[in-house]
Amino acid sequence: MLFKNLYPIISKKVSNANKAGIIRTKDIHSVLVKDLQIRDIFELDTPKIDDLSEILELKKGKVLAVRMDSAYGITGFKKPVVASLILKRTIEAAKHGVINNCWIDGGNVNSALALAYYAKKFEGKAAYVISRLFPDYFINYVNDTSNYLLEFIKAPNLKLGIERDFYKYLLDLVRKDPKFRNYQPLWHAKYSGEYTQFIGLEISEKMKERPDYIVAVIGAGTTIEGQAIPIKKKFHNVPKIVVPEHSKCPLLSKKKSVEDFNDDKKEATTFNCDWFENPPKDLPHMVLGPHYDEINPLLKESVFNEIDHVFKYNEEDWEQMSFKCYNNGLRIGNSSAANLAVAKYLAERGKTVLTFIYEPFRTIYQGKNFSK
Repeated sequence: MLFKNLYPIISKKVSNANKAGIIRTKDIHSVLVKDLQIRDIFELDTPKIDDLSEILELKKGKVLAVRMDSAYGITGFKKPVVASLILKRTIEAAKHGVINNCWIDGGNVNSALALAYYAKKFEGKAAYVISRLFPDYFINYVNDTSNYLLEFIKAPNLKLGIERDFYKYLLDLVRKDPKFRNYQPLWHAKYSGEYTQFIGLEISEKMKERPDYIVAVIGAGTTIEGQAIPIKKKFHNVPKIVVPEHSKCPLLSKKKSVEDFNDDKKEATTFNCDWFENPPKDLPHMVLGPHYDEINPLLKESVFNEIDHVFKYNEEDWEQMSFKCYNNGLRIGNSSAANLAVAKYLAERGKTVLTFIYEPFRTIYQGKNFSK
């Protein structure tokens, strides 16, 4: 759909909302994400929940997974995030009678793919700021997969940290660079969780069984705020939110209680570690979703306080899980494998665990000895 055709639809719905006394952008957004026409245009679906206990060969306990991968395809869980934030921006523009289909954001592969997808769908212009440490094959993967030439900008070394460098550079661009003055920043690091809570509420309505644990990596905080907390609230705060954290990047574990893998619980497996691509130089690991240097500084304290435990895992934990799942026909991303590694361990204590599969397995994960 052309943006020039989308804009009048949203503009009319904003006007109708205003006449009904709904004025705030967030309130209008809450109405529109339930509108069937808007949901169809933006392809907003409620993910299904699958029982993965058999695939994980659990002898006791249960692992349920929210299938963001099958709901949103190659773009993964950031597709509804970007869709929701473009809707937010269009509502704001429509309130002032402005037509604008230029967007900019910063982050990693998933949100870049989602931004490219919607820029192509709406024939808009989009730019994306990434870390200077991300190799060109990341960029090529996004552009080749989306069939859209997203304008990538590598942030210079501002000596602020891996993530803070490109978020600060994004801020500088939209404030000072004339080229990007007309681009609307989506600010997914700040708003992604708040503006995708409708998905968490819809998932919680589908759930008939109360989980003991909800396992989700933190990253920008999207899944924690947008899905995990609404589900936790639905079940009267009984489920505990557990965040997997890579042992090479101990960020949350400095402030939250930690539970480690026990060596006697690990299962043996045979696979060559060269099956996976090595992380780019100066990046500690290839689990690309979580942050490396610091917790997202824009994460609300109220969201942080809902996290109950941190579960530290090692490189071989997610690699074993990814390899096992791939060979069982469940082809998932690296942070999703980390989720399942932790979820399986907790389930084997006889618990019911809800977790998230964020995106499908990507070719950029493939090492030199990878074979299908």
